[in-house]
Amino acid sequence: MRTLTTLLIGLIFINCTSQSSQSEFTYTCSDDLKPYVFMYLEALEKHGIKFNDQNFIVVFDADIMRTKLVGQARGMHNDKLVYVQINPKLWGVLTHKQKTHLIFHELSHDIFNIEHTELIVLMKPSMTSPSVSLAMDIDREIITLMSYIKVTKHK
Repeated sequence: MRTLTTLLIGLIFINCTSQSSQSEFTYTCSDDLKPYVFMYLEALEKHGIKFNDQNFIVVFDADIMRTKLVGQARGMHNDKLVYVQINPKLWGVLTHKQKTHLIFHELSHDIFNIEHTELIVLMKPSMTSPSVSLAMDIDREIITLMSYIKVTKHK
């Protein structure tokens, strides 16, 4: 499993295409988003959570700048595509914890079709403010999210 995750991270990192015997998948990630995407993938691995091979795109996108959204899981409910758009203008004003929150939130929507819930801080419909995120124990919130994914979506 560790080898598979390492391979996936490597493919995302170099923005290349991987081929399997049945399908071809594209892995693309904007450079500034990679550390947060890798953190998410490492958390999945640490908690023994697997996900399907699929096209994997996590990018800054100018189209989302026309909205008030910081990020959007465009591939949600499409089990052949992970497509997360991040607003590049708003990304620049987020704290490290808010960036972690955003990527974990959008990838959980997209990969596992997790809906918004008030039960899990990282899956609430609105992002925490900078002052609230400063006090947040992000490691604890990640563990809570991973446990939630295991119970509700992971078989």
